[in-house]
Amino acid sequence: MTPFAVAGVQMHVDALTDNIEAMAQRLEVLFARYPWVQMVLFSELCVYGPLLQFAQPFPNAAEVRFQELARHYGIWLIPGSMFEKAQDGLIYNTASVINPQGEVVTRHRKMFPFRPLEVGVTGGKQFTIFDVPEVGRFGLSICYDMWFPETTRQLTAQG
Repeated sequence: MTPFAVAGVQMHVDALTDNIEAMAQRLEVLFARYPWVQMVLFSELCVYGPLLQFAQPFPNAAEVRFQELARHYGIWLIPGSMFEKAQDGLIYNTASVINPQGEVVTRHRKMFPFRPLEVGVTGGKQFTIFDVPEVGRFGLSICYDMWFPETTRQLTAQG
């Protein structure tokens, strides 16, 4: 088995302005103290907070900034989630997975939006897995998804 260092960042999330540069600063501090980390995950709705008014389509400027950061640090980066405004007008709670080359490998749409806090948010329909070469397969869920054991069972069944 290959060692693989994962760090989770929990931080204050401002709901009225974006948190992108604050997240970049957290990465700078994290790598000053723990330079061996290979994957970093931020919390749900960390990028823009919990207000639907900040929903936007993918790809977007925030995701591009996170791609730059992943490339800069040479890490797998999951910058939390943000509200996505899809082409059909539906809103999803979506997290991007970015590899060390800065490529978006996949995106996960939260399957079970938490009611009543996510009124107007549509649940995703796909289970999300991705491979980290020479390390293994990862499954991704967002927050309330974990309360439904079938999601974890399905991710496990997919490896």
